[in-house]
Amino acid sequence: MAGLIELSPLVFARRCQWQLIVLFLTVACPAFSQAQEAPAPTIRVDVNRVNVGAVVTNSGGKFVEGLQKSDFRVFDNGAEQPITEFLANDDPAQVVLMLECGPSMFLFGKENIQKADALITSLAPADRVAVVCYSSGATVQFELSADQSASRLALRELNFHIGSGDLNLTQSLLAVFAWLSTVPGKKTVILISSGVDSSPPEIASQFQANISASDVRVLTVSTSKELKKPPKKHKRSHQQKESRAQLDAILKNGDNLLRNLATATGGRSYFPKGPKEYEKTYAEIAQLVRHEYNLSFAPQSLDGKLHTLRVTTIHGHRVDYRQAYLAPPATAN
Repeated sequence: MAGLIELSPLVFARRCQWQLIVLFLTVACPAFSQAQEAPAPTIRVDVNRVNVGAVVTNSGGKFVEGLQKSDFRVFDNGAEQPITEFLANDDPAQVVLMLECGPSMFLFGKENIQKADALITSLAPADRVAVVCYSSGATVQFELSADQSASRLALRELNFHIGSGDLNLTQSLLAVFAWLSTVPGKKTVILISSGVDSSPPEIASQFQANISASDVRVLTVSTSKELKKPPKKHKRSHQQKESRAQLDAILKNGDNLLRNLATATGGRSYFPKGPKEYEKTYAEIAQLVRHEYNLSFAPQSLDGKLHTLRVTTIHGHRVDYRQAYLAPPATAN
């Protein structure tokens, strides 16, 4: 999968003007052999129904409301399927704020992360929120609850020293997906992260299928802006230039991973450049959580394979939706 990167230990120059960035990457990206593999969940659908959440926006980026079943087209492996159930989904949302908790957040992103407080206040009163930190693994800091005042307090009191040197992003995300598989309703993970991933390479073999087939939407918010700032102009050694090139490659792969996660699950990715853009991003995400259509169809082939999905409207609007589902085998009960 593009964006899932295999990192080796980095040896950086000790003396340069961007020493803090180099220190972070040295600590945060250990060898894969030091990490532990977590079992990946298997995500399937009911034999009689496949549910697909769809967010529809027009060319101006505004959410399109008031659509009917006849406005949508759903394709399974390229073949159009009749829509059996349709709902303009105003049910309460299950929202997980999943934050990278490690050196990068402590050094570069704490203030902008905590601006997500405004996102919580923009949610509907019945929406439930959880707060999850990850570094070597995912840790629930605040369980799913409609007590939004308590969730805001938990966010403000996060301790960014709690993370370890590992940043096992994809491994941690799979654990969150496994947890959410038992939670009913529409589910959204808001991933606030640099995109750097040191998960074991074995995770990659199942990660793509699991992330694509899940009914959880992932919205990604990058925190890597500060890390991307070029060093001040001065004469740099060959070792410093190599270190910078390694850093740029890691951050580029991280950006690709965040984009791929969002695209595969029908979400969106954001790369804010400053405090105002973070505020705008969180305000838009609060609206995305609410504006969703739910489409269902009966799978025509029970073959136990991954099927691609495509959703369009007859009006040509932009539609965000998950890209695949895992069909049950014909022997399923």
